[in-house]
Amino acid sequence: MNQELSESLDKSCKDLYKEETKYFDYIKKIKETAPNLKNYKTNKSKKIDQAFESILSYHEEAREVIQRKIRYANEGLKTTNLLIKKYVQQELISKLPGWEGSSNPPPLCGKIPANNNYIASNGDLVAASIPDENTGSAIILCHVKTYSKTTQEYKLVDFFEDLNKGPSYYTLPKEDVIPIPRTLSSKHLSQTEFSKNEKVLAVYPETTTFYPAIVLESPGSRTKKGFDTFYYSLRFVNDFVEQIEVYARFVIPNNEK
Repeated sequence: MNQELSESLDKSCKDLYKEETKYFDYIKKIKETAPNLKNYKTNKSKKIDQAFESILSYHEEAREVIQRKIRYANEGLKTTNLLIKKYVQQELISKLPGWEGSSNPPPLCGKIPANNNYIASNGDLVAASIPDENTGSAIILCHVKTYSKTTQEYKLVDFFEDLNKGPSYYTLPKEDVIPIPRTLSSKHLSQTEFSKNEKVLAVYPETTTFYPAIVLESPGSRTKKGFDTFYYSLRFVNDFVEQIEVYARFVIPNNEK
């Protein structure tokens, strides 16, 4: 769901609730004022009171219905967000080319790092360390917008937010931006793949955030057993799931000691 649709749904729910509340308040005010009116105390006063009570009861029910609809809408947005994240990874997996050489793999082929003077281009995907209110920092997938040679800073766009509800921009120094693999070796060379028990950072499935993980099996060792090519078997740190498969493009070095 894009930003325009999300904002439209949110505005409609709030407007509906506002209108309902306005009429509710009108009826309540009339009910409170009516006993003070001249000639109100008649044979019909009890019936009038009952009518007001029925109207108030109806509006209470209407208010509950609207609140439920708002909750359902929010739950729907959360589900949509998860589907978008899953779509993100499927799209990226289908677009990454394989490298067919047998020696001297290029930079950013699997785990091989970029050259020291490497500058990511506009539109390239990178892993960026951004401020996070819960953990202090988080590493997420971003698109490169621009790079300033003067300040040596990248302007980045949150990859998920760009697809979901409009871009969130970050300006970060070069050292906080990690280029991710651009190719993977079709020959499963040892120098292009992380080995068993290596510490890595990897995107947790159905998210666009990198978390610490331990390699259980490399793509090469998995392929020999008949599993999917270019997937790692990982165990994420502090995760209750013992083994998770992650596409190799989303597995990068963990330089923390």
